[in-house]
Amino acid sequence: MAKIPAPVSTLVLAVLLAAVLLLAPAPAAAQLKWGIKPEQKAVTPASLDADNAPDKIAAERAGAEAGKAEAQYALGARYLEGRGLPRDYAQARHWLGLAAEQKHAGAQHWLGVMHRGGLGAPANPAEAMRLFVLAAGQGNPLAQFDLAEMWALGQAGAVDKEEALRWYRASGSQGNAEALFRAGMMLLTDPGVRKNDAEAYDLLLLSARRGHAKAMYNLSTLQAQGRGVKRDPVAAARNCRLAAGLGVVEAQYTLGLLLLRGEGVLQDREEGLRWLRMAVAGGYGPAKAQLALAEAEVRGDKNLAEATRQLKQAAQAGDAKARLHLGTLYATGAGGLPKDSVQSYVWLELAAQGGEAMAALHKEALVKTMSRAELERAKGQVRDLTPQPVE
Repeated sequence: MAKIPAPVSTLVLAVLLAAVLLLAPAPAAAQLKWGIKPEQKAVTPASLDADNAPDKIAAERAGAEAGKAEAQYALGARYLEGRGLPRDYAQARHWLGLAAEQKHAGAQHWLGVMHRGGLGAPANPAEAMRLFVLAAGQGNPLAQFDLAEMWALGQAGAVDKEEALRWYRASGSQGNAEALFRAGMMLLTDPGVRKNDAEAYDLLLLSARRGHAKAMYNLSTLQAQGRGVKRDPVAAARNCRLAAGLGVVEAQYTLGLLLLRGEGVLQDREEGLRWLRMAVAGGYGPAKAQLALAEAEVRGDKNLAEATRQLKQAAQAGDAKARLHLGTLYATGAGGLPKDSVQSYVWLELAAQGGEAMAALHKEALVKTMSRAELERAKGQVRDLTPQPVE
């Protein structure tokens, strides 16, 4: 079995991650070795025809039958994808298995994917794990990512979040934007790993620079709150706008609020309403109540009080999203409510207890602005509103 690399130190990780942004795409041969298709500037019917040409497939088959691992991998991948040949999982397993026996990392990875997903035979998580370990140990970033997922989800037995984080980092160090994002979010929110806001910020920044929309949004949240980096409302609004433009509904909601309040951007209530409407259309629950409040507030009509009353009623009935929304309104004094840090803390804490992850992040930022007396008063109110166990 290939030796698993030792954990990457923070300093080495930082150097590797920074280098990712400066390196050109890996050569096609290296990408094929890892089981990644070579990058193409444009996919045209002509290029597809050339890739699937009978002569090329015949050459790959001849090479595979002659025992060449690269050809065996290529032929197995064709059968797996149904690319140039009819999809045939039995043939895919045969040829990928032969290449994997010759330590071809790409073949080991895709054969592991087949075992994990039960393609062509019953699922075998243990065998998938073994193959991912072999490929990951050779530096295959896709296998490193899938190995991290198996540890995070406990798909081969025990859950080990630290081991998952280690392999997400390894995959991310080779430019995998999703792996960078997963690692950053684990360091921010996962109770199974030690929190590290500064490293989380760096990982999300690298992921965002590679076009990951949700990384852009979470990066903006950190910049707005001053977590892991100096507080920067302008940069936060800029990254939030990028994520909103890429369709992240949470970012559309947040950008709408920023524009309504003029935080980090020039105040533009009409544009703020437009983004809130987009978030509502995208199915983001909290945006619906906020939109009703904002529209009433912008119009200055009596519907504002009624919308606020309905939101409070939902929050008091236990709706976690309503509690999150009410807490954010009290934090800023929007929706016709007074700015009240104590009430904001109370509703954000109750929302967090109800499973709203963003409520916990907002609460952590709020605590930094509260006095000790305010915090104690808020905690006391939370205790009064939280059902206690019967002895």
